[in-house]
Amino acid sequence: MKNRILHNLGLKIGSLIIAMLLWLTITNIDDPTITQTFKNIPVQITNDEVIASRGYEYLVEAGDTVTLKVKGRRSLVDLLRNEDFEAVADFNNLNKMYMVPINVKCLIENADELNISLQNENMAVRLEDPLTLPFAVRVITSGKVREGYYCTDTSVSSSLIQVTGSTSSVSSVKEIAVKVDLEGRMTSFTDQYELVAYDSEGNVVDPKKISFNQNSVEVTTDICPVKNVPIEVVTTGDPEEGYYVDKIEFAPSSVMIAAPQSMLSHITKIEVSVDTEGADTTIEKAIDLSEYLEVHYKGTHLTEDDGMSVGVMITIKPLAEKRFELVEGDIELLNLSDKLDGVLYSLWNAVVTISGSEEEIADVTVEDLGLYIDVADCNEGTYTRQMKYRYDGPVKVSAGSVMVRLTEKKETTI
Repeated sequence: MKNRILHNLGLKIGSLIIAMLLWLTITNIDDPTITQTFKNIPVQITNDEVIASRGYEYLVEAGDTVTLKVKGRRSLVDLLRNEDFEAVADFNNLNKMYMVPINVKCLIENADELNISLQNENMAVRLEDPLTLPFAVRVITSGKVREGYYCTDTSVSSSLIQVTGSTSSVSSVKEIAVKVDLEGRMTSFTDQYELVAYDSEGNVVDPKKISFNQNSVEVTTDICPVKNVPIEVVTTGDPEEGYYVDKIEFAPSSVMIAAPQSMLSHITKIEVSVDTEGADTTIEKAIDLSEYLEVHYKGTHLTEDDGMSVGVMITIKPLAEKRFELVEGDIELLNLSDKLDGVLYSLWNAVVTISGSEEEIADVTVEDLGLYIDVADCNEGTYTRQMKYRYDGPVKVSAGSVMVRLTEKKETTI
């Protein structure tokens, strides 16, 4: 038996070695050892309350993600994803250089067959004094409401949010905002929204670096129907004596507004008033409709997001004049006694002047004025009486006085 075992022993050992080498070669060809790099694996932070217990906040300067090199059989390595690794920085291990070792483990079965090496083995942090600042919440809307409607207002349940973190982190915050989607909306609504902090460049501030005194706010969004209404410009007050408003020009002639239906149904026009008190020259001005509606039509809103102005030009001109030289037949003697005769004289001083716009005075005649003097309760004698008129049109009438002689009627003989 011994001779059989020892017979050709060298050949047998050589065959065994060749078989093993052949097995290793085949295995390596079929499932070779490879090395693969995995980048941007997030590092979880644990026990960071030890920093706050010392009266500080911290800022991660490097090492919030880690890069790994994994060596192992292709059949294992090819199946790996970033989610299969867990990287942890335990702040209980913070050293005097403000470095925290990063520990990585693979979560799959047969992980012990893998060789894992880290490109960055430590998280670098900076300790800072804590800072808390208040911020108003801005509502950012996106999407379009249904046609024929407009978002008139948004209101937030909490006017101020306290933001806490390291000095540099909180100082980097420019605003706190929530995003409200308006797509297809046609009625007012209220919802809860998560708060997001933005820096001066519009980038989101890492929520792991700061905290809010509350993580969400309630936002009420008002949506109202819209309506196109005409604009009318009117004047108040009187121009300087001797002047008048000749023409009112303005643009645009209409405006689109939004308001609750109960209010909108009663608005037929937007009346814009301009004060012309004491004016003696043409008035030109732009009227901010947003401000005007806020004061005079509270509860209504412009649908123009950039605002809108009404351009107004009110032409002020001197009054035109027209003089009438009178004859006796132009003036009626009113309330003359049946026992008296009356005769008008000194008519060379009896002048009536009318003033107004050129269009208004052009067609006015003496007959239109209805001139008269009242001699009620007058006896025989000579009187000076102020002329009066019955005219009630738009022009201004300035009438002088005339003299009238009243005499007793003579009886006529047959």
